[in-house]
Amino acid sequence: MLELSRIASHLLWLGPFMADIGAQTPFFYIFRERELIYDLFEAATGMRMMHNYFRIGGVAADLPHGWIDKCLDFCDYFLTRVAEYQKLITRNPIFLERVEGVGVVGGEEAINWGLSGPMLRASGIQWDLRKVDHYECYDKFYWEVQWQKEGDSLARYLV
Repeated sequence: MLELSRIASHLLWLGPFMADIGAQTPFFYIFRERELIYDLFEAATGMRMMHNYFRIGGVAADLPHGWIDKCLDFCDYFLTRVAEYQKLITRNPIFLERVEGVGVVGGEEAINWGLSGPMLRASGIQWDLRKVDHYECYDKFYWEVQWQKEGDSLARYLV
């Protein structure tokens, strides 16, 4: 649920970039993907947004029968969409012109400003609470901390 929420948030962040470069089709794709995530939230919690599912010591209720299969189906589907987004956005010259070298925050600045998450990792700091502090169940999975050293808007997008 945490990762689904993270994906939905990142998609929300990406939307204005795509609208800004005139990439209307991927912008609408993002709404489609977010809706699928919200469908999963609704199936588990009864609410699409602002669900009150997490509790101290656990969650409000067990997942309904078949939910995990639906979630895995979404994951398989979404992986193909990520590849498509990379083709449509990451190498888009208009997008690159608007984000490359823009809003640079160096590593020392990021630390001094108390930045965290993608903002920190895009500034060259290879630190992720999920990896360092064995947050939740992240230590049960193999994954690498995603980081960039440029500190600009493109680096934050890539992270």
